[in-house]
Amino acid sequence: MKTILTTTGISLLSNTKRTYSTETPTEDQMRQYLRTEPERASAETNSLLKFTEPRDEIVLLHTDTDEARCCAMLIQQFLKGKEYNDVRLVELQIADDERHLESRGLRNLVNSLITEIERAQKQEREIIINATAGFKAEVVYSTMLGMLYQVPVKYLYEKFQSLVTFNPVPLGWDTSLILSYPSFFHWIDSDIRHKCDIESRLAGLPDKDYIRALLTLPDEDGHIFLSPIGEVIYRRFRREQQEAQAIEDPPSANIDKIDDKIASSLLKQQHHPPKGILDFCHQVANLQPVQQIIGGNYENTTLTRIKRISDDGLIYVLWADQEKAQNLIVRTTAQGHAQTRKVADWIQQLLKN
Repeated sequence: MKTILTTTGISLLSNTKRTYSTETPTEDQMRQYLRTEPERASAETNSLLKFTEPRDEIVLLHTDTDEARCCAMLIQQFLKGKEYNDVRLVELQIADDERHLESRGLRNLVNSLITEIERAQKQEREIIINATAGFKAEVVYSTMLGMLYQVPVKYLYEKFQSLVTFNPVPLGWDTSLILSYPSFFHWIDSDIRHKCDIESRLAGLPDKDYIRALLTLPDEDGHIFLSPIGEVIYRRFRREQQEAQAIEDPPSANIDKIDDKIASSLLKQQHHPPKGILDFCHQVANLQPVQQIIGGNYENTTLTRIKRISDDGLIYVLWADQEKAQNLIVRTTAQGHAQTRKVADWIQQLLKN
């Protein structure tokens, strides 16, 4: 069985207006139009009837307006009359207020979609996003989420009645920016924040421009939020935390001497390395899954942080004192992203000490 996540607009209302030549079509008129010409009555039924089966679960995501709510309810009733017994409505907090579209509306859309995707994944159901209906921004973010969550997205090109499927491509997640600044992202996500407070927190952070790319512009009250894509990445970061906690620890590297894990170039540095780097390397080397620590190039920064993790057990760390920083590559026995993330969390705790 499949779960079909469908963005839902008001095409039923608009099409009924045009067909019945009235500005205020009644619910009975919209029901009648759906019964007699479902392919023409709404973009939702036109697309859904082309690739779904009555045993599928249909989730209709609609905006927080009376018109959208009414259209979604009528489509639900129509589908149930066609023996689609599992049809649910999910209301999105997207009202007709463009001032809050990005800061609240689209963030709510991506959160709702992620919740439904993860719920269906836990039930091991096939998932399809139907992005035919709804306004254009919904189509964009629905497609983006489909790519990131490896979920196919269907779109009906109504002019030719052609159903197009955007199959997912192997796009990777990079949540290392949030791993480097977890307290900032937890802080901004936990409450409404003013731009003055945010700029104060960002001051001095070498990655502040990258962080700003995940934030909205100030609204009319000067408030800044995680952008929709920022919300997606932060939501994934929290999911990775849960996965890392649940997975078993990586195996031991079975290397008895700690110094054997540290590259000789680090043990015998001649060019005034950042203060404390060797002590830190010994702490990291004490972690059982760590196989090797290799030194990299220097950087003109004073911020110690994890820069990136990969799915093959590599963790990229930057160690800094008050004058300069050196890159480190930590090779571990971790397999896959969740295990690598688990070791990265351990290293992150060492960085805090």
